[in-house]
Order: sequence, then structure tokens, then C-alpha cells
Amino acid sequence: MTLYSIILKNIKGNLNKFIMYYLSNVFVVMVFFIFANFILNPNVKSIKTMGQMGAVTTEVMYGCEIIILIFTLVFTKYSVSSFLKSREKEFGLLSMFGLTKKEIRRYVMAENLIVALLSILTGLLLGILFSKLFFMAVSVILHLNSELPLLISIKAVVLTVICFLILFQGTEAVVSFKIKSNNIIELLKGERKADPIPRFSKKKAIGAIILIVAGYVLAVVSYQIIIFTMFIILGLTVWGTYLLYSQFSVYFASKLQSNKKVFYRGINMITLAQIIYKLRDNAKILFTVSILSAVTLTASASVYSFQKTIEKEMFLNYPQDISFIENGEFSHEIISPAKVKDSLKNSDNVVENKVLLIKASVNETFKTSVSKYGSKNEKDFYIMKSSDYNRLASEEGKDLIDVEKNEAVIRSYNFDIKENEKSFDDNNYINLNINGKNIKYKLKQEIGGGIINEDKESTNTLILNDKDFKKLKENVKSNGLSVYYGYNVKYFEKSEKSIKKLKLEILKDVRDRFIVRTLRYSKSMQAMAVFFFIGTFISVLFFIATGSILYFKLFNEIQKDRREFVALKKLGVSIEEVRKIISRQCFIMFFLPFVIAFLHTAFAIKALSNILGTSLSGYLMLIVGIYLVLQTVYFNFARYMYTKQINNWV
Repeated sequence: MTLYSIILKNIKGNLNKFIMYYLSNVFVVMVFFIFANFILNPNVKSIKTMGQMGAVTTEVMYGCEIIILIFTLVFTKYSVSSFLKSREKEFGLLSMFGLTKKEIRRYVMAENLIVALLSILTGLLLGILFSKLFFMAVSVILHLNSELPLLISIKAVVLTVICFLILFQGTEAVVSFKIKSNNIIELLKGERKADPIPRFSKKKAIGAIILIVAGYVLAVVSYQIIIFTMFIILGLTVWGTYLLYSQFSVYFASKLQSNKKVFYRGINMITLAQIIYKLRDNAKILFTVSILSAVTLTASASVYSFQKTIEKEMFLNYPQDISFIENGEFSHEIISPAKVKDSLKNSDNVVENKVLLIKASVNETFKTSVSKYGSKNEKDFYIMKSSDYNRLASEEGKDLIDVEKNEAVIRSYNFDIKENEKSFDDNNYINLNINGKNIKYKLKQEIGGGIINEDKESTNTLILNDKDFKKLKENVKSNGLSVYYGYNVKYFEKSEKSIKKLKLEILKDVRDRFIVRTLRYSKSMQAMAVFFFIGTFISVLFFIATGSILYFKLFNEIQKDRREFVALKKLGVSIEEVRKIISRQCFIMFFLPFVIAFLHTAFAIKALSNILGTSLSGYLMLIVGIYLVLQTVYFNFARYMYTKQINNWV
């Protein structure tokens, strides 16, 4: 029997241990190759093909490649060292059979080389397969005129192979040197050495909760100064989380163990006795997984929240797809309304709104009451009549208003992403200056957001009773009147090219008065979509890695658990009860870090909500829900594989 035949048999015999290491490596290699193949594609470097966003996307992907390599280094180091530690008895037997330390290291290196080559080969094949899909997705996100052609870069293939061979084998070589520090007797003992009774400090256990709570409170009350407190918050939370697992978890489990009602119920005696040791032994792993999971959840929820927040703010302050304001009641200085409709595809699906406006300004600056961030323009107003307002409000799904004589309602542009409202008492008035005349109206209400599109001056809107508006119009000269043209296109995505072409036909000096929400929305979503798309890859990478770490930990302890479960079976514990114990242990290992990560993320998103002035909890729950489903799938898979192994022994 040769050394390599032993290696192949060992890989086959330990397939359960190798499979998650292999699959995790495959995914990392695949993502790295897809990004490298994209970066090294000559079409990507062409600004003519990709535009400015292509250059930004490329720079982001360079950063992602570095993150992937660093993360792989850390993950591989843990996986290999943990895997080697679980096989100490095997190395002890090989030493007894005459293998030297050098030969054992060569045995380990050869074994890892086989797994590494298989991982790299599979990752490259999947990378080539999914590169086309990735290129198509980027083309859609960046709204390119033509799809990016798929080119398999030889440089990307070589770069991927070299990087990961050095990474996998280099890490293995460094970690395998730890084997020589143990003598044969110690190696043969393996994991049969008795574990000391878990100890904890009550002060440190209580300190863990105090540190985490302090971090949460500071995150909630910091608001805009969080830029100065975030490192303190991070330090408190990370330190508290480590103590939570190393001290508080053991302390809490010990308290449950001392509670007779809990301890003597069902199989709690066995479960609690085992879990105390597992929590102590796995404190660092659970801590690492919790922090990584919190980073993944927070990053995903933050990017998704930003994307939705920008979208909401866009639709709040720009309710129409296209708009322009002509100076004068019958002027067509910018463009003819008929030409706008003729230029749009499917003009039957275009809704046109024409609103007469009166220009006005206030004698004193107007301070908004519905936005803590204030308004950009505190002087100018467009006045419209309430019937026009209610017509627009009805189309936009907003509440109708009732304005009495000598009353006024204000719609002010804001950045709170909320349609806040405030009613005023009888002592609040607004003084308008119209064509040099001062007119005073009782201020009834202020509503956040636009009823018409925000123009380049961010001119707020004031709504008057129809009779007041008519009376005011009679005393206003023609140069004090404006006409607002707003268009909503049912299928605006299909009309984007036509809208771009139409805007180019407008004279340059008035082009900035032609407001197109479609183009603004497209650019904003394009930028956010790129980051969300790439962030999703990195988040999935982190998720698979954290799940794999937990899977490794379970299977690296399986020999030790085997002896315990066999002993329990001899003492009369049924197979069903053994399965319950396994399920509970797996559940705690997989979902305790998830709960901690969720709490960390919830307070991080709360801090972000305070900064933005809006609730992001709905977006958070959606991301957490997806993560929970994936974690449940991973948990069930790990439990099934683990139970399958135990069933063969008990």
C-alpha cells in the first residue's frame, strides 16, 4: 500500500468532513474567477462600452478580490488547523507505523493538494458557466446598449489557479508544522484527554451584558455624532460578544443546571451537561460566526435600505416621470407639450397634467416644520389652486385637502423620506410677496414631499382656495404666471431612450428646466444596484463560510461525541432521545449566533434609521427572513449528515 493510496482511502472515509471544506472552496474560487474574468475583460475597460459606472464597478471588484483572498486565508487557516487537530490519533498511528514527521507533513500536503485541485477545477468550471449570467446581469444593471460579450480570460484562469494554490498549500504547510510539536503518546490520546470543568467569572458574565447594552444604547442615542462614537460602539459590542460566549453562556447554562425543575425534566440533564462543555470549547467559533453574521446582515440590510430609501425619496419629491415649467401662461420656451407626447412610445399610456402656477416669495425665510433637515429653498413658492392639487393628489394616491378662504397649505420638499404633516394653530400666518404686493394667509397645514416635481431651485408649493387663487390671478401680470406640465408614462422603462433623445433636442440654456425622474431614478438605482449585486456575492460568501465553520466544528468533534452517545446508549438512552440531544445541540450551535447577530444588526439599523430620519425595520426584516431561511436549510443539512453518522454507531 502506497502513501497516495492511503490518502485516497482517507479522503473517501472522511468524505463528510471534506465535503463542506471542498464546497466552500469551490464557491470562493468561482466568485474570485468571475470577478477576475470581468475585470480583465477588455470591453470592461472601455469607457465607451461601460460608461463611467463601469470604471467604478471595476474598482469595487478589485477591492472585492482582495477581501475574498483575505477571507479565504482566514477561513482556510481555521479549517485546516481544526481538521488536523481532530486527526491527532490518526497521525499518532502513522508515527507508530514508522512514518516520520516529514512524511506525515507530506501526506497532509498531498491530501490537501488533491482537495485544492478539485476545488480549483470545479470552481473554474462553475465560474466559466456562470460568467455569462454575471455579464448579462451587469449589462442590465448598467443599462448598456448591448450585452457585454463573454470572453474567458486566460490571465484570469492563471491568476485564479496560482492565487489559490499558493493560498491553500501555503496555509496547509504552515499549519502542518504544528504536528511535530506533539509526541506519539499525546497524538494517540487525541481527544480522549479529559476536559477540565468549565469555569466562569460571574463579574465577567454580568460585564458581557453591560458592555453589549452600553453599545446598543450608545448606537441608539448617537444620531449624527455616530461617526465619532462608532468605534467605541464596535469595541463595546465585540468585547461584550466574546465575554457573552466565554463567560455568560457557561454561567447561564450552569444556572439552568442548578435549577432542579429544568435540569431533571426529560433529557435536559444530558443536554445541559454536554452543552456547557460545548459552549466553553466553541466560544471562539461562536463569537467569530456571530460577528461575521452580524457584518453580513448589517451590510446587506444597509445597502438594501439605502436603495429603497433613495427610491422612496425620489418618488416622494418627483411624483411625475417628466416635467417642465414654462414662464408665462402661453409660452413654449422649453418644448411644445404636443412634441413631448409624440416623442414618447405608446403615447396612449401617457397621462398629461397641466397646472397654472403663480410665482411668489415670502418676506421672511420660511422654516419647514416637517423636516428636521430643512428645505433647500426658504424664499420661493409656486401657488396652485386646491382643485388642481386634489386632481394631482387623486392620481398620485395622496390624501385630498380642504382649503377654506384666506387659508393656505404648504407642500415642502424634504429629505426625511416621509410624507410628514403638521397642522398649525390660528396664530400662524405666511406673508407672501407677489409682484411687490404683500398678501397674508393663515397657515393651516404643512405636508412633506412634492405634489409636483422638485425644480432646480427646489421651489416649494403653496395651495390656496380656488376663489382666493382666482382673485390673486386677476391682479398678477403675465410674467408672474407659470404653467407646469407633468407626464406620467405607464411603461417608462421602455421609453427611456426616447426621453433621452427628447431631452437632447431642448436648447442647452433651458435643458436643466426639463426634469426627468426616469433618468434620475435610473442613475441612482444603477449605482445602488451595482453595489447591491456585488455585495450579495460577498454576503453569500460570508454566509457559506460561517455555516461551513459550524459544520466543520460539529464533524471535527464527532469522534468524541461518538464515545459519549455509545455510552449513553449502553445506559439505556433510546435512539430517539439521542436524536433529540443532537438536534438541540445543532440548533444552539447554528441559531444562537444568528440571534446574537440579529440583535447586533437590529441596533445598527436603528442607528442608521435615526440618521436618515425614517424606519428601516421593514427592509431589515426582509433581509433577516431570507437569511433565516438559508440558515434553516444549512442547519437541517448539517443535522441530517451528523445524525446519519451517529446512527451508524448507536
